Amino acid sequence: MVAITKFLWLALTATAATAAAIVQRDVITVQNDITQKIGPSWTTLKNDINAFPNSGSKGAATIQQDFTKVITALDDTTSHIKSTGSFGVVSGTTILADVQQLVPTFLTGLVTLGAQKASWSNISDGKASILIQLRSTEASMSKFLDAVIAAQPILLKPGGFAIKAQLTGAFATAIAVYSV
Repeated sequence: MVAITKFLWLALTATAATAAAIVQRDVITVQNDITQKIGPSWTTLKNDINAFPNSGSKGAATIQQDFTKVITALDDTTSHIKSTGSFGVVSGTTILADVQQLVPTFLTGLVTLGAQKASWSNISDGKASILIQLRSTEASMSKFLDAVIAAQPILLKPGGFAIKAQLTGAFATAIAVYSV
């Protein structure tokens, strides 16, 4: 009986440790998410936005799909950050630098999209659809940045707040354009 109890305890302990290792994310996962998922998906979105309105309705459909991929990348990364817990100073600095490197891409995509309002008005439900996508993406971006800020050491939090303020302003401007 003791041998069976000991065996079950060892099996349970090994299973719990394995499950924790699978669920627990690390900083490398977060860095890869930012540089290999969020960055490329947003760059693709920005490039497709730049190609519109010349890309026509096919391009409009592609942009809608791109927004979905961006939101998924942001949401997945947010989940991974929360699973990782707190960042150290070195990894936090690297993550902030990775996010900061993407800010110009985010901003130019939003500015270009704002300038295309008339073209989106020419597509059936185009303007309303872009407004919905902007609001959804802004919500996911906000949650992502909140997770980054929460995981940062105290000394790095101001950098995260600065990035969030910059992107919140850009989203607010683009949303305002499509709200009228």
